[in-house]
Amino acid sequence: MIAQFLNRDVVLDQLEQLTELVALDVRGSRHVSAESAALLAELRAAAGRERARPSGQPGYDSADDRRGEAGAPLDDYSYISRDPVISLLQSALDEVHDRPANAGKVVREPPPDDRRTADGDPVVTDLSLADAPVPVHSGGRRLFEQFSVTDVQWVRASIAEGIRLFRHKVPFNPKPAPPVQVADRVRLVLVGDWGSGIPRAQKVAMEMRKSVKEARDANLSVHVVHLGDVYYSGWGYEYRKRFLPFWPVEPDEAETTGSWCLNGNHDMYSGGYAYYGVALDEARFKPWHRGSSFFSLVNTHWKILGLDSAWEDHALVGPQPDWLRDELKGAGRRKTMLLSHHQLFSAYEKVDDELPAAAAPILARHPVTSWFWGHEHRCVLYSAHQNVGFPRCLGNGGIPVYMSHNETDPYVPPATYEYRRFIQNGRERWALFGFAVLDFHGPKIDVRYIDEDGATYKTETIA
Repeated sequence: MIAQFLNRDVVLDQLEQLTELVALDVRGSRHVSAESAALLAELRAAAGRERARPSGQPGYDSADDRRGEAGAPLDDYSYISRDPVISLLQSALDEVHDRPANAGKVVREPPPDDRRTADGDPVVTDLSLADAPVPVHSGGRRLFEQFSVTDVQWVRASIAEGIRLFRHKVPFNPKPAPPVQVADRVRLVLVGDWGSGIPRAQKVAMEMRKSVKEARDANLSVHVVHLGDVYYSGWGYEYRKRFLPFWPVEPDEAETTGSWCLNGNHDMYSGGYAYYGVALDEARFKPWHRGSSFFSLVNTHWKILGLDSAWEDHALVGPQPDWLRDELKGAGRRKTMLLSHHQLFSAYEKVDDELPAAAAPILARHPVTSWFWGHEHRCVLYSAHQNVGFPRCLGNGGIPVYMSHNETDPYVPPATYEYRRFIQNGRERWALFGFAVLDFHGPKIDVRYIDEDGATYKTETIA
């Protein structure tokens, strides 16, 4: 991820320039192509949505720095848009600068004002454009000089193709992956919203690898599950650059260590073609998913169900509601756990109705022991709620956000815990990344929540 394209002002400037270019072509052509007219409409609509309501990460206020001065908005440094058109633009801008023709224009060096950890590592990214400005704050004023991106026609073609794929998604595979029988003693390593590829996300992967190797060395079965989202928009380029190279399962372990990747909203912004065709088809994922985005793991005491809540945003499409009901009904005396990208509920965000509406009647008849989800870039533990005994948000795997809460601030019900450690230096307080290790021992699970530095920050038993 390139620093300039994680800045909202820069991205919106590029959106404006691209819109003007397409508008000029449309006005200057006697025979306007349907594709150009559609692209112009999409770009204008995205700009209108952004003006009406910013599409960056919600709920992360800028924190005051140690001197009491106001920190910069999060969108200055970590603009992760939830608008598919803007996300596709960010993907295109990043990818065009990775082309051989643009070699040397991107340097592995953060901008001078980039925030850093205590060890001097970049908090957000280690890539930036060599000679391009970044908006800065000075005396409360925003200083910004526009710049033009190289190969704008390539960017235009790329975003047009992305929008076409988004509007005509890959067909949903209605057949679940074959059930996988796992041992009664098994380890699950869970991480959410990890697919950014930035240095701190790579640190998370290295810590996850330690948990995988520890299990394998002890002859303990282990499965690794990503709860979804490869940024910005699930292009094949992004899986190959930001996700697959750092996945903590080695290639020669593909047949013996489970690799699972749930579908997220960002994975679907380019229509889900690379999610199915690159991620799920990769050698470590293919033997387990068998081309399906929903799956089950079963042993004597537990049934674990992975759901696709993103093919249609925040919903369960195809046969999933019936499959979920039948799987829970058929669990017998087994305890049950659900995994998804999207949340059933939230203490911080407004939740769309589709997923709760689909799940509520099923959970009313078949309550589940636990449900782990991502989507929000935080780690929050909830009390029993909506017929889920242990609801857990685990979306803090790889996207930088501010920590605007103090350790002693009360939790928002039904939350009972939130991981609130942050990177101390810099003007803002940046929340630490993390993942979870679940060790199944018969009917109970010992859970360790581990951060990017390898520190266990929370333990619990789910039973």
